[in-house]
Amino acid sequence: MNKNAMRSILLGAVVLLALGACSSDADKVSAKPLTAIQNPSTLKTVWRGQTGNGNGNTSINYAPVVLDGQLYTASQNGAMVVYDAKNGHVLWKKKASVPLSSGLAVGDAKLFVNNNQGELLAFNASNGTKLFSASLPNRSFSAPAYGSAKVVVKTIDEQMLAFNADDGTRIWSYEGNVPSMILQGGSSPVINEDIVIQGSADGKITLVTLDKGQLLWQRSTAEPNGVSDISRMVDIDANPLVKGNVIYVGSYQGNVMAIDKFKASVIWQHKLSTRSGLAMSDAALFVTDTQGRVWAFDPATGKVLWQQTKLLGRSLTAPVIVGENVVVADTLGDVHWLSQTDGHFVARVQMDKTGIASNPVADANTVFVMANKGAVAAYSL
Repeated sequence: MNKNAMRSILLGAVVLLALGACSSDADKVSAKPLTAIQNPSTLKTVWRGQTGNGNGNTSINYAPVVLDGQLYTASQNGAMVVYDAKNGHVLWKKKASVPLSSGLAVGDAKLFVNNNQGELLAFNASNGTKLFSASLPNRSFSAPAYGSAKVVVKTIDEQMLAFNADDGTRIWSYEGNVPSMILQGGSSPVINEDIVIQGSADGKITLVTLDKGQLLWQRSTAEPNGVSDISRMVDIDANPLVKGNVIYVGSYQGNVMAIDKFKASVIWQHKLSTRSGLAMSDAALFVTDTQGRVWAFDPATGKVLWQQTKLLGRSLTAPVIVGENVVVADTLGDVHWLSQTDGHFVARVQMDKTGIASNPVADANTVFVMANKGAVAAYSL
């Protein structure tokens, strides 16, 4: 029996869970009414748009991409719309023939996305013309990553594959472990200089070379703890973050951790469960946990600088740095601006009552948000 057939059998035994299907920390906390912000900053809606009819599966992160003055968006139903980031004018739009299963990557004037048939698709980023499709061994629910004329994809059976970004030729593949149960979604590969960093559903962080996919090192970020399969899940669903020689990573029911990129040694760790992501300014590392708390850590020592607990039970997105503030959105459709200094609320807007599951993105002092039903908005203070 060949390796692909064996992996197909293993994958057939995998239980794929949306976050709402398991007993998560967020399920145990009820969202409370928001309190009014004292002396809020003036918030401006720069523009609004619509990308398709939305994302039926809110366990997948269809985060937009902002690059060179353009905002690239995709929706589960196959809609792709590119906006002028300053004024919201539609530069082009396209409807893929097959529903999309991931967010986007953009690089070298190309747009890359995965679909529900297990394909990597490439389009001209200027006009939406399809360039190529490449077959994947299984579906992928995490956005591709682009770097050095290569595009890297992680599939649900923990394979990592690199393709030539010009024609879709497969360059290499790396096989990870297939866990018995995973959360639908998953982190995307992160390309940093000449390496690829992958967080896996078994709680491991893996580094391979970008040119050949050769293993550099691998280590666990969390130890499974509990009796049931669900309680032992330690998925890395938040994209790892790299700053200098340090990799910051967080896991579900595990830890947030700083790891030396070259030595693979742990610099510090803090017990915390996260699925959505991390963000970093010059002074702090920001993390949202599965209970709805926002944390600020000293990135060098792991010391807790502050914690905001007034968003419990609201299933927060990853934080994003916007000027002097950090912004998060939530499952009830609100977008919150918090001070980087101490976490107090600066501003808030109800963006869309259908909720927000995809991570916001920012360009300078403007933040871009896409709601679950495809509404897109740009805000600035």
